[in-house]
Amino acid sequence: MAPTQPSVVSVRVVERRRAVALARHFREAEGLSIGQIADRLGRSTATIKAYFYDPTGENARAVKARYVGVCRGCGAYTQPRNGKGDAYAYCKACHPGAIERRWTSQLVLEAMIEWERRFGRLPNSYDWSRTHARRRGGEALERLAVRRWPPASVVGSLFGNWAVARSLASAEGRPSWEAVGAARGRQAGARGGASSARASGCEAVPG
Repeated sequence: MAPTQPSVVSVRVVERRRAVALARHFREAEGLSIGQIADRLGRSTATIKAYFYDPTGENARAVKARYVGVCRGCGAYTQPRNGKGDAYAYCKACHPGAIERRWTSQLVLEAMIEWERRFGRLPNSYDWSRTHARRRGGEALERLAVRRWPPASVVGSLFGNWAVARSLASAEGRPSWEAVGAARGRQAGARGGASSARASGCEAVPG
């Protein structure tokens, strides 16, 4: 069986012990000051002082432990914020929003159709851009606040461009969700053909 890799914590413990031993040697054997030891080891003076009054780091770990919290979702430790007793309520994996459903092609198209039902037309990239909505203000912001809409960038990443998404969300395209994959495949093929033609120096000649 292959030997296991040392953990990051164990490596840090070994490094600290070595640094503490060197600091003690410089002080006891060579009579160097805290500042001189710091220069010799490339550490701050505060770190060198900590080596002497807390050589194992147990006191620092105990203080840090008083500031962490316990995740309400999974029970893991959470990061401290502004002081003792003020740690985050959830870990990074469990905090609200971390496990929200990802936008799929179908969910985006359904959102576009709902936008049309509410506001009389299909959305465009400006409608779902918070940056543009803030600049326009008023009704643009109010529409975004109705519910959680997909970010404008998601539409481009899922469908290639807004024209394809709007076409599929239009009355003629409903509810052919399977056409999404075919449309993206055709678009990718067209881009690939155009790139190949440019690379070979050839241009398509209309028939």
